[in-house]
Amino acid sequence: MALSGNLSETSFTDLIQFYSISRQTAAVTIVSPAGPEHDGILFIEGGDVVDARFGELTGVEAVRRALRLKDGAFHVELNQRCTERTIFVPWSRLVLEEMVAEDEALNVEFSGGLSLDLPPMPQEPIAMMASETKQGPRYCPVCGRTYLRGSVCEDDGTQLLAGIAPTQPPPPRRSRRTLFIALAGTAAVLAIAGGALWQRAEAEKKARELAARQAAAVEKEQKAAESQKSQAQGVTDTEILFGMSAPFSGPAKELGRGMKTGIDIAFASANEQGGVNGRKLRLVALDDGYEPARTLAVMKELGEQRKVFGFIGNVGTPTAEVAVPYALEKRLLFFGPFTGAGLLRRDPPDRYVFNYRASYAEETAATFKYLVEVKRIKPSEIAVFAQQDGYGEAGFNGVAKMLRKYDRDPAQTVRVGYKRNTSDVQDAVDGILKSRQKIRAVIMVPAYKPAAKFIAAVKAERPDMLFSSVSFVGSNALADELMAVGPKVAEGVIVTQVVPLPGSRSTAVMKYQELLPKYSLGEKPDFVSLEGYLAAQLLIEATRRVGRDFTLESFVDGLEAMRGVDLGIGATLGFGMGEHQASHKVWGTVIDEKGNFQPLDLE
Repeated sequence: MALSGNLSETSFTDLIQFYSISRQTAAVTIVSPAGPEHDGILFIEGGDVVDARFGELTGVEAVRRALRLKDGAFHVELNQRCTERTIFVPWSRLVLEEMVAEDEALNVEFSGGLSLDLPPMPQEPIAMMASETKQGPRYCPVCGRTYLRGSVCEDDGTQLLAGIAPTQPPPPRRSRRTLFIALAGTAAVLAIAGGALWQRAEAEKKARELAARQAAAVEKEQKAAESQKSQAQGVTDTEILFGMSAPFSGPAKELGRGMKTGIDIAFASANEQGGVNGRKLRLVALDDGYEPARTLAVMKELGEQRKVFGFIGNVGTPTAEVAVPYALEKRLLFFGPFTGAGLLRRDPPDRYVFNYRASYAEETAATFKYLVEVKRIKPSEIAVFAQQDGYGEAGFNGVAKMLRKYDRDPAQTVRVGYKRNTSDVQDAVDGILKSRQKIRAVIMVPAYKPAAKFIAAVKAERPDMLFSSVSFVGSNALADELMAVGPKVAEGVIVTQVVPLPGSRSTAVMKYQELLPKYSLGEKPDFVSLEGYLAAQLLIEATRRVGRDFTLESFVDGLEAMRGVDLGIGATLGFGMGEHQASHKVWGTVIDEKGNFQPLDLE
């Protein structure tokens, strides 16, 4: 962690003292206001300065130069080591020597500036040692005894001195001036000592402040790191970000727009109430045109650039063939896609893939059973019109399963289709009308535009033909397309649904009806936006249950623990470790002569 400051606020001594006491390893860079040629760097290891460079100075001299700095910026980088040690003197000794040098400089300055006018000291005679060869009086300098001869005192053995023992003069009386000078010197010593003590106290205070600043910075960084570690991608303290890859252009654009509308109003309602556990929900939706070739780029942008927590409401099976492997590889949530394909319903289920809706196999099975057991149409009289890709294949597999149940070989069933993102259905129309087999009903797995064109063309020749489509077709868009041709074309077309009628009076649907004009003015209730709304509501409930602190793994664990969720649609929803599809409910609907959908009992 880096720490920066200025030497005018934190002295160099205090700065190094802190890292020395804490025995940290660091590099301290000094930026001098005098220019780059005066900058310096010091390395600290194990409590000592081990290397220093300051301008042209290196080693101890560089440290001493730095200790005299009063201004300049500093920058500390932890865990930085020098390439070669140049200083072997302990840091404490370097500081002490510098303080002593400063004190001596002060003393010299003080003494040099004070003129002492003292009287000359009287000259005293120098006492000479007594000798046996020389005559004259002599005395013991210790006891004061006088002798006329000899060289050693008989009492204490001390060497005698020549001459007469001097009398002790009284101590000289200090003049006022001398006393003043002595007092002044004492005061100066006390001042220097006091200054040193004050300087030490200030250094300790600044060291404590520096330690507190660093501790606060470390704690802040640790909290940020812990927060980021504990939170998943796309999750902040205030927001959870979701992504959506769907068609907002091309023939299937109404499906993308409808799903986004439903998710948006669910998120907006939750956000208006303060979000979920204190976090707002935000959706970033990008256009893939219902083309797998564009889907991967969209998924990467959302996952790697926008950093979303997961995906909700992706549209389509062929696009899912690209999107799902990416989400699994990157370990990103893939929730509530607008598709009933089997690739999202593996056994056992993929850990990060969760579906709201019933599968295409369940929808086509319900339709097949209705046609055979209620309408009394033979299995051999049922044909399939399907998009020529993974979506169409998934729908046909559901029909094939039911054909085998009724002892019918799927290979013998008339199957026609068209290419994705086109409305070229003429070959399919000819395949039905020119078939040698008697055909009374067609189960469709299409998009709404080619479906409407196909129905209109076949009904023009065979008005008695029954048509049934899976929910992905875009029910309201299909009804509008058919009504544009004529009421007789639209009337009687069956569409299986994975949500209730958008005009029904169930609790969840009434709430949806209330929120739609509030958050999406001008939009009318339809099956697609209702599915987006219900999928989002299920996700919101899961988010609420896992609490505020979660990772992707704990979120998935929370989803797998959801049981018996009642959103108010007439069927309970839930997940499990071996069950990643919340609903298995299929509703039957049929278009009337006015283009409206009416409930149809499929049993």
